[in-house]
Parts: sequence; structure tokens; C-alpha cells
Amino acid sequence: MADTSDVPQNKGKIITVDGNNVAVFNDKGTFKAFSTSCTHLGCDIEWNDTENTWDCPCHGSKFNPDGSVKNGPAQRALDPIAIKIENNQITLNL
Repeated sequence: MADTSDVPQNKGKIITVDGNNVAVFNDKGTFKAFSTSCTHLGCDIEWNDTENTWDCPCHGSKFNPDGSVKNGPAQRALDPIAIKIENNQITLNL
């Protein structure tokens, strides 16, 4: 499990949730989660703290904090992952 305090407000972070790496963005206390795989060719994305974007180091795709495409070559948004928050703990919502 991961704690909500692991992801600062208005920032993103790759965290481990139930044994899986998940890209999580804290939107003023509302948490949004995505697959860490770029939708272009599947490389692992990283959080860019300077630009507040999810970036793919392989081919330069950039995604907005909500997972939507900012710059290609990716053509579609990051895949969302269902999570739930209970007692400040982030878990997968299976």
C-alpha cells in the first residue's frame, strides 16, 4: 500500500500500489492514477516536476497531469487505473 502523503498536492509520482507501479497525480486531494506505460510504444513514463507533465524518455511524448496527450508521438491518453483511498491508503480498486 501507498500513503496519500507520498504524493504531494498538485504533483505526480510513480508509486507502488499493491505490488504494481502506478502513476498517481494529486489534484488538490483528488487522486488520479494511470498506467506507467506510454501509449506510444510502452516505455515507462516519468514525472517531470519542472513542467508538471508525465514524460516518456524513449520518444519524447508528454502527457498532462490528467493523462491526456500534450505532445506526441503518442496519440492517446495514458490508460487509467482504478484506485480507492481508505484511511489515507491508496489501493487498487479491483
